[in-house]
Amino acid sequence: MFLCPNLKSQFASDQMPPIVPLRFLIPTNYPKSSPIILDMVPSELSKEFQDLSVNAWSRFRISLHDLPQPLSLREIVKTWDACARKVIEEYAQQNGGGSFSSRFGAWENCVRA
Repeated sequence: MFLCPNLKSQFASDQMPPIVPLRFLIPTNYPKSSPIILDMVPSELSKEFQDLSVNAWSRFRISLHDLPQPLSLREIVKTWDACARKVIEEYAQQNGGGSFSSRFGAWENCVRA
């Protein structure tokens, strides 16, 4: 993913991350029961970054329904990572950045037998 220069400086200037990290509690009987996911978006985030966190959180909650129970830490983290990356990619595209694929299309296999 690449960011346009003014977007890069915007991310670098804020002390809080653009998307609030996922926080959870691990029960004593894990892995027999799922970790408890805490949903807190700090009020000190800028409105723009708070929106990114809310969007990532919404995607995450929907994606959790597809995961087997009890939830594993690995699957929770992989799902959160995918949701956060997608939200940042969409934000970057709206502000002049994006990924190689979003700018130039998908990779094609050009190898011939």
